[in-house]
Amino acid sequence: MIGATPGRAWAGWLLIPIAALLLGASVDPAALPFTNAEKLSAVFLLDGQAYFGHVDDPPWSDWITLTDGYYFEDARKTTTDLPVGLLKRGNELHQPADGMRIRRDKVLAVERVSLDSPVARAIEAQRAIERGAGR
Repeated sequence: MIGATPGRAWAGWLLIPIAALLLGASVDPAALPFTNAEKLSAVFLLDGQAYFGHVDDPPWSDWITLTDGYYFEDARKTTTDLPVGLLKRGNELHQPADGMRIRRDKVLAVERVSLDSPVARAIEAQRAIERGAGR
């Protein structure tokens, strides 16, 4: 290359692996779409409310999105034998469409939910009830 110093020629090639390393560090491999296991997350808000479902949490956005969402209900009102009662979002008076956008500055924490936890079992029980009701 005419006019290029030998030190600058390799510096450009060094940027590619550094960029790949930074991108790889920001991606959660368990959240990639080609893995088949269901991934449930808990979203805890600063006001004390908690939601459970599938979370899309792009690091560059001021919003996270929760789909197939559930929230706590008094377990004594449920027909399951589980210690946790959950309601599916969408059955409220205003019947919201699936998908809830939450401002990131209102979120206290987002955690992965174990598929053998009482919350995951309550979600599966609620889904079974919904399938039986033909929803």
